[in-house]
Amino acid sequence: MRVLFVVLSENSHLYVQAPLAWAMTTAGHEVRVASNPGMGQAISRTGLTAVGVGEDHDLHETVRRFQRTGGFDTEMSNWSRALPHQTDWDETLSKWDAMRMALEIYSGDGFVADLIEFCRDWRPDLIVWDQLTLGGAIAGHVLGIPHTRLVWSVDVYDTMRSTFLTLRKESPDRADIDPLRDWLERVVGGYGCDYHEELVTGQWSTDVVPASLQLPLASHREPVRFTPFHGPSIAPSWTARPPERPRVLLTTGLSYRGDALYLPVQNIMDALGDLDAEIIATLDPNEVDESKVPPNTRLVGFVPLNTVMPGCSAIINHVGTGSRMTAALHGVPQYMLPNKDSDLFAFAEAMENVKAGLYTHSTTATAEQIRDGVSRLLTEPVFADGARRLQQEIQDTPSAGDAVPTLLRLAEQHR
Repeated sequence: MRVLFVVLSENSHLYVQAPLAWAMTTAGHEVRVASNPGMGQAISRTGLTAVGVGEDHDLHETVRRFQRTGGFDTEMSNWSRALPHQTDWDETLSKWDAMRMALEIYSGDGFVADLIEFCRDWRPDLIVWDQLTLGGAIAGHVLGIPHTRLVWSVDVYDTMRSTFLTLRKESPDRADIDPLRDWLERVVGGYGCDYHEELVTGQWSTDVVPASLQLPLASHREPVRFTPFHGPSIAPSWTARPPERPRVLLTTGLSYRGDALYLPVQNIMDALGDLDAEIIATLDPNEVDESKVPPNTRLVGFVPLNTVMPGCSAIINHVGTGSRMTAALHGVPQYMLPNKDSDLFAFAEAMENVKAGLYTHSTTATAEQIRDGVSRLLTEPVFADGARRLQQEIQDTPSAGDAVPTLLRLAEQHR
């Protein structure tokens, strides 16, 4: 069979999809990965075959500019309050209107047109699309190709969509208001098709988030184990040596390295300076003032998280997908410093609920809170126990390779 993956133009999103794409490949199926042309090199470095569609948009720099102005720490960016009792009509409508504009950038008319043209020529049997790249759903819908939404977050998007539709029913005056549908209806209408809610939810969801952390999904959920992927990398030899004292990893992830506005790294290092632990910070010397680095802290630059996690007793992170899920896979308790963006608070709260971590709002966290929180993770067995239970849940989930037959069977059912 032929399987097309449609990826947002950001490495971290690509890396979530790459293991499943490789599982399809090693099972003997033909695979292509479609994204904006500028992602071609990143896709090629994964060993997969890239297809360029649409035009480039500088998502990463746009995100960084938005972050620097505090745009990701507002109530408008906070999708963690996604249930009907947590929000109201005006807030939900405003968020979906803003999200519609972003989704239209990610899957603009040129992106969709090129993707549909490629699909007509190549004829995939299944389209797997990033939950923020609705162009994959549009192509599947227009051409009658089975398609699944790959979910990498606490699914605030599916939940907020259900909440929007629920709140809309409360007043007849709202019946014709739906900015997301208006956009999608215009696009698919141009190809002679009617709107369907599967354009938003997929025909089913392929979900790498453990059920214990996930919100109830309105659409069918097919669980797949998260597999860490970091791109081309070299594991330092020290990662294989057991630490002499508790090791705590401080990471800002792939997307926001060096952005002190996202994680207050100097404050964190200062707070942990007298802790009896080895602090490993995935920062380069040019990203911080080395003269201010405490004696118990070592700057190591980029390191594949999958190689260092087995020796860690705790991790401090920004709640990015790669960091939080790799730590969860290895049973490492997490001290999380989220801002209000997307699902970050929802994930952090879910981790606290299963006793696998603690969190504090990144912009209000004090040195005392950070130190006390990390100390609790290292000394209170409840967190190590909770992290191990979560690890077991992930290990019990079908691997990418094991999930391939199920996904292809579902594709056959949706023909």
